[in-house]
Amino acid sequence: MLLQFSVENFASIKNEVVLSAIAGNGSEHSDSLCVTAQGENVLPALAIYGANAAGKTNINKAITAAIIILRYSNIRQVNDPIPQIIPFAFDEVSKSIPSSFDFIFAVNGHKYEYGFSADSTKIYTEYLYEFKTVRKSKIFERSDCSTFVFPKALEKELRQYVSKNADNKLFLATATEWNCNITREAFLWFANDIDTYNEESFNIDTLNPGILNAFANDINGKLKQFEKEMMRVTDMSISDYELEIENKKISDPNIIQSIVPAAMGVNEMVRTRLSIETKHRVTQNELDKEYTLPFKMESNGTLKLFFFNPVIKDALEKGKTIVIDEIDSSFHPAVLRYLIGIFMDRRTNPNGAQLIFNTHDVSLLSLDVFRRDQIYFVEKDNDTGISDLYSLDEFSPRKSADVRKGYLQGRYGAVPYIDFGGLKWD
Repeated sequence: MLLQFSVENFASIKNEVVLSAIAGNGSEHSDSLCVTAQGENVLPALAIYGANAAGKTNINKAITAAIIILRYSNIRQVNDPIPQIIPFAFDEVSKSIPSSFDFIFAVNGHKYEYGFSADSTKIYTEYLYEFKTVRKSKIFERSDCSTFVFPKALEKELRQYVSKNADNKLFLATATEWNCNITREAFLWFANDIDTYNEESFNIDTLNPGILNAFANDINGKLKQFEKEMMRVTDMSISDYELEIENKKISDPNIIQSIVPAAMGVNEMVRTRLSIETKHRVTQNELDKEYTLPFKMESNGTLKLFFFNPVIKDALEKGKTIVIDEIDSSFHPAVLRYLIGIFMDRRTNPNGAQLIFNTHDVSLLSLDVFRRDQIYFVEKDNDTGISDLYSLDEFSPRKSADVRKGYLQGRYGAVPYIDFGGLKWD
C-alpha cells in the first residue's frame, strides 16, 4: 500500500508537495479503511481536483517518472540519459537542480521509505529506510552520486554492489539485480504493486502492455467472466465478446518509443494487438436474438471500461495501488461512483487495493462518498506558475458541509476564475 508520496521540482511543482494516504483522526467511513501490519489506517481511495492546467496530471506524471526510472534502471547504459525528469521551468535555479521523489509504503508486513533525486544525467541522492518501530532504520543512504553509507550490520553485504552501480542508475535496482535480499522486497513493490495509467493506456491503439498481457494470459477465462459481470452491473448491454490476439513485429522507432522509454535501446519488438467483437442480446417479437458489433462501434465509455476492468481485477486480487489520470473521461458519474465503491468496500477489496485518481466530476465531492482526508486539490498560482497540493481536511469543514457547493463557490480554491465580462480583442 502507498502511504505517502512527495515530490519537489517536477513540472509545475516547484516546492515539495505531499499526497498522504494515511487516514486522519476522523471516524467517517471507518469501515472502508485498510490497515497495515503496524496498525496504521490507510485510505483505499484518493480523489484529486483542480482547474484545467492546474497540475493534477503532473502528480500522476511524477509518480510515473519515479517508477519508470527505477524499473528501467538496470537497462540504462553508462552514458544514457535518465528519462522522464522535468524540472520546474519558470525559475533559473530550479532548472539546474535535481527533481526529488519520496515514497512511504507497506508491503508484506513491512514499512519502507524510499526516495531519490535526479536530473537527466545523474542520480544525486538515494535512500532506503525500514520502519521496524515508529522510527526508521537506515538500510542505505547515497549522496554526491557515488558516496554510500550503510549501517554496520549491512555494510559487508551492501558494499559489494557499489562498484556495480553507475551515476545514472539507482542502487536499489542494481543491488536487487545482483540478488540482494535486503533490497529485493522494496524494489519488487515498485516493480509489481503500483501502476499508473493515463488516457492512452485504455485506448486500443496505445493500450498499456499490462492490459494486453492480461487478455493474452486469460487461459482459464476468469478475466472474461469478470468483464461480463462488470458490463452487466454497469448496464453496458454487452452479453459476451470474442477476442483474438495478433502478434506483430515492429521496427519503426517512433512507434517503439511511444511504447517503451528510448533509454531501453529497443530496436525491434513484438507488438500484441487485439481484435474484439462484442455481442448484444436483444428481444424482438418476444424472441431473444444475439447480434455482433465491431468493438470500435461501442461507446467511448464502454471501450474505456472494457480495458479498465483488467486493471481493477488485478489490483483487487493483488492489493495493488493504481493511479489514474482523468478517470472520469467517458464515464457516467454513476459508473464512476460504483467503481470507487468497489475499492471503498472491504467485502470487494479485502486485500487493501488503492485507487488514486484525478477528476472534474463534482458529483463525487460529498462527505457521503469520501472522508475529508480523501479529497485533495491542486491549485496553480498563475503569477508564478507553481502548483500546490493540499487536502480538504486542512479546511476542517463540518460533517454536514455541502463540499460540492463550497468547491464551486471557490471556498477551497483549485477552480478556474472565469472572466465573465467576455472576450476583448481588436
